[in-house]
Amino acid sequence: MLGLVGIAGLAAAPASAAESVADFYKGKQIRVIVGSDAGGGYDVYARLMARHLGRFIPGEPSFIVQNQPGAGSIAAANAVYVTLPQDGTVIGGLQRGTPFEQLLGNQGPSSRR
Repeated sequence: MLGLVGIAGLAAAPASAAESVADFYKGKQIRVIVGSDAGGGYDVYARLMARHLGRFIPGEPSFIVQNQPGAGSIAAANAVYVTLPQDGTVIGGLQRGTPFEQLLGNQGPSSRR
């Protein structure tokens, strides 16, 4: 639910590249961008995940959760996709309906990159 694609991408690193993955994440901070207000369910899930996930990633990076509410997580989706680094140091925690906004005829996440 919460950035499962990002988590799966971290776990998909080949075993032969384990040293380089550990070297990459060593001393880094991974940002979890939550597309809702602080104190809600998505925020609680993100903070719970952030507390424990670093132990399971080679290099044991630290995590920080940042809330970016607005437009039903579309603002957070745009930030993750358009403006934030695409290097594995950002995970988006979006509301479950966000991917369907464009299908429903609403303004969805930006496709500009």
